[in-house]
Amino acid sequence: MFLSLVVGSMIGLERQARDKAAGLRTMVFICLGATLFTLLSQRIAPADPVRIAAQVVTGIGFLGAGVILRHGSRIVGVTTASVIWLTAALGMGIGAGYHALVLVVAVVAVGVLWGFRWITRAIDAVHEERAYHVGMRDRFDADAIGALLRNARLKCHSRVYGCSEGVVTCTLYVVGPAAAHARFVEAVLARPEIETFSY
Repeated sequence: MFLSLVVGSMIGLERQARDKAAGLRTMVFICLGATLFTLLSQRIAPADPVRIAAQVVTGIGFLGAGVILRHGSRIVGVTTASVIWLTAALGMGIGAGYHALVLVVAVVAVGVLWGFRWITRAIDAVHEERAYHVGMRDRFDADAIGALLRNARLKCHSRVYGCSEGVVTCTLYVVGPAAAHARFVEAVLARPEIETFSY
């Protein structure tokens, strides 16, 4: 159980440091719980020890699903849900006695969580997707916005139009380098005919 506390803390500290929904205490409890269920399954049902432990896999899915949310055009929380799933697996591994394997995987997992941030940022620097919400009074000037996108060297792969209280809005799903997005935002904010703008 002490090893479970250590492993859960290793994963949880990274999540807590990045202000994620499932932080230090959550990861520690998940790891401890998975370990305890695995240990109990070996003692309560020694003839079929996997019956109770297998329910951890099913139960942890419900917990992971609770942190996956839709935020505008993006789905957030998938990484946190994956970490919850992995933490439960680590706890089960500890309970089953695979201590060395669990420690190796825990170190690798923390390394991925910390180190791969720089890789994802590098990818976003050359290929970032955003959803821009642009609103204009009475009519939407698609040609003007299209020109701004071309000048910024961005690609728009879909548009969704709407209207509310005389303001015609368009949600643009745009892909391109981070620097190009910055140029587009600056150009849009300089246009006086644009009533609303967010992303």
